[in-house]
Amino acid sequence: MTQMTKRAYKQKEKRNEAKKKQTELELPKIPKLSQSLIKQLYKYKLKEECGLRIEAQYINGIQFPSSDVQELGNYFEYIATGQLPRDNHVPIPKTLKNGNLSIDYERMEAQKDNFVRLMNRLNFEIEQTGFVFTNPKYSGIADIIALDKNIKTKDKYKNRIIIDLKTSGLLNDKWNPFGWADESIEEKWDLLIQAVHYKMLAKYEWGIDDIPFYFMVFSNKNDWEYKVFKIEVDESTKQQHFNNLNNIKTFLDETIEKGWKAYPDYKVCKDCPLNMPCQYFEDIPKIKEVWI
Repeated sequence: MTQMTKRAYKQKEKRNEAKKKQTELELPKIPKLSQSLIKQLYKYKLKEECGLRIEAQYINGIQFPSSDVQELGNYFEYIATGQLPRDNHVPIPKTLKNGNLSIDYERMEAQKDNFVRLMNRLNFEIEQTGFVFTNPKYSGIADIIALDKNIKTKDKYKNRIIIDLKTSGLLNDKWNPFGWADESIEEKWDLLIQAVHYKMLAKYEWGIDDIPFYFMVFSNKNDWEYKVFKIEVDESTKQQHFNNLNNIKTFLDETIEKGWKAYPDYKVCKDCPLNMPCQYFEDIPKIKEVWI
């Protein structure tokens, strides 16, 4: 941790809060690089993501509706921390005809109790939720900024941590890029980039060199299974991430200037909010040629 005085920390935090109140330019605008946009741009380069969807979400600010799985996760985070989704709607649980919660949402109620017990056992205390980082180039919203009460100090900058909440049905899947199997988690760039990115944002925000970052991953397939990962990031990985950001920013600027390309795919198009007015919409799968 850098040697900043408590007064300096408070002054920096006050300046950051003032930045959040500044008026932003109306959309469309060049977006800050978030970890989710970074992943989408990599897929776009590989022609695995449609440019029109990226443009709609990240340039024009169109909110795509949550999938059923995402809404289940939204509900869990809401009952666990009180934090609303990005569009500020209150997640409503699905119920059966008799009024009882559906099994998926019943599991989330039990997992909420697991989360509360976990936080108590680890001696972590929530300081704030839905924290928006103020970096001028790179963006991120932390699910939870918490205090590690095991560190005996009156200075919150010395025991502040970041927690990201996840719900998943892939807690033991080692092959899926979004699986959380213990033996392959180090290889899951799509998951771990968030920790690298948020550690960088925290250094800018508060001057904390290597803020502790935790994933808390709760199963949506049963009501008892969950995992906790503390992500340690070495200096070479941090530097590589920063280098990647520079390259991605160049690619983003060039793409905005040249225009976005559509890469339609039946699996994506069928549920895409843009499909009705989109001239590239595919309503049947592509024919795959197989040579034997």
